Amino acid sequence: MSEGLLGEVVREIHEEHQGCSDQAREDLCLHDNEILYMALQNEAIALVPYLLHKYWLKASDSDRDILKHITVGHQHYFTLILDKPSLFMELVFGIDIKEVVPILHTHVLAITAGITYDGILSNMPGMPKSGMLILVLCIIFIEGDYATEKTIWKVLSKMEVYPDRKYFIYGKPRKLLMEDFVWEQYVAYKQVPCSDPIVYKFMWGPRAYEETTKRKVLKHWAKFREVDPRCFASLYKEAL
Repeated sequence: MSEGLLGEVVREIHEEHQGCSDQAREDLCLHDNEILYMALQNEAIALVPYLLHKYWLKASDSDRDILKHITVGHQHYFTLILDKPSLFMELVFGIDIKEVVPILHTHVLAITAGITYDGILSNMPGMPKSGMLILVLCIIFIEGDYATEKTIWKVLSKMEVYPDRKYFIYGKPRKLLMEDFVWEQYVAYKQVPCSDPIVYKFMWGPRAYEETTKRKVLKHWAKFREVDPRCFASLYKEAL
């Protein structure tokens, strides 16, 4: 992954974390030490490009490797630091850090929810698009297996992803939804009869049914909403 691309990731993520909430500070139990809190935030932000690079290389990783990228004085906060980029990687990029050899604390980075598509062209550095794909599948499921285009963009706008505005991770979101995801058979859409102006409703495509489950996407949606999956009682029952 190029230095320019890595730099863009750092800048964008840093800006996103500038408005971090008081709750985030409380979660870190560091709200009474602003300097330390910000130092650990910066450590967490700096890990995202490193993890992305590991994903791109399809290389395994270990806690020891990650510790080398954390300031010595902050290494005893390892778990707190890693939690932040781990969640960011999963929700934004759709990439999960999976432990493969527990005794050695070795892990790999793989697409979450069973999905195999990341939208990165072969042998070229780029941003995984699977985060947006999985979120679209979530929206379709919670909307009763059909979701209008308007509903999808309304949810994605909470991540500042808009249909006709280029996004530094997902590129051209409308093209991604209407063309790429459809071409890859993860989603399908059709016009609502007699709609004027034209309204499209989206549904899961055959590849989505082959690779993932409603239970997996509900778990992902719960993380996005920061709640337990069981809070969505009817959906949780349907997903079992």
